[in-house]
Amino acid sequence: MKAFTNAMPRDVKDAARLAQSAQGSGQTAAFAGGGSDLIGLMKDRVVTPDVLVYLRSIKGLDTVTSDSRTVTIGGLITLDALSRHELVRREYPVLAEAADSVATPQIRNAATLAGNVCQRPWCWYYRNGFKCLKNGGNRCFSVDGENQFHAIFGGGPSYIVHPSDTAPALVALDATFRIVGPAKERQVPAADFFTLPKDNPARENVLKEDEVLAAVILPRSPRASAGAPTMRSTYTKVMDREAWTHAIVSAAVALSFDPAESRGSGAHGSADAVCRDARVVLGGVAPVPWRVTEVERMLKGQRITPELAAKAGEAAIAGARPLAKNAYKVGMTRSLVARTVQELGTRSS
Repeated sequence: MKAFTNAMPRDVKDAARLAQSAQGSGQTAAFAGGGSDLIGLMKDRVVTPDVLVYLRSIKGLDTVTSDSRTVTIGGLITLDALSRHELVRREYPVLAEAADSVATPQIRNAATLAGNVCQRPWCWYYRNGFKCLKNGGNRCFSVDGENQFHAIFGGGPSYIVHPSDTAPALVALDATFRIVGPAKERQVPAADFFTLPKDNPARENVLKEDEVLAAVILPRSPRASAGAPTMRSTYTKVMDREAWTHAIVSAAVALSFDPAESRGSGAHGSADAVCRDARVVLGGVAPVPWRVTEVERMLKGQRITPELAAKAGEAAIAGARPLAKNAYKVGMTRSLVARTVQELGTRSS
């Protein structure tokens, strides 16, 4: 590991100013929350900052607060705390389930929400120090190399997949990201936060080098008059082993139903309820959380039947462009979307 200076900011703006100051003196800076991914990259000399700005010294960035319109989640909340938070589990199960699916319990106890959203690619070429597009080079080695786990959507010139589990859930929930810089802050919709390689092959999001993802803001889940949420959401994930790995394919699905119809009963719950709104976002298949708007349009205004769910699965793979060794992801995506949509459609609450 390269030697570095440790910086302890007073607040988020001070953290951004410390990074700005390092850059002004010709140094590189990196922000560390839990550090579960960053420290490994530093040990392997894939990332070599001169200054490490340690965000855990900042108080109050790990809380969940709410009002009648929004829920604000601090970027430094651990994934374990996020997955167990009562309000999150009740109103945003897709996010709680996504957080609970990450890595291992030990890592979830340290890893943060902001860190999971902003983590670097897990492409083996990048992680092993190849001078690829993500690592200062001019070539994506996966195109003609080992690409079993790479993108089938949105690839080119780089074919990495975004590794975050929580990112697809946040896009599905129409989240907004609060970003703090040295002088000012801004809010960016989650759907606009992530960037494709064609825009900048070296980056995965719109953060500047001196900006911090401070918090995530969620709209309150719509609720029926009797108190039951009208939104049903879930996160499903396929992995190549049971733990400490990333999604081969995942789906974050949030469906809203008419309140008058959303309280079903019996074995099939509210299978006759009409889907009022839909958000379907894929993970593990693209360089960004991949929203499938055609599936969303197909579901809106319809009752979720097995036949419609199957059609949604087919629509989800439209435009897929697999590489030589990852065509299996196409059928896996089709089945996962169909199964997840059908499961939510028959859920009673």
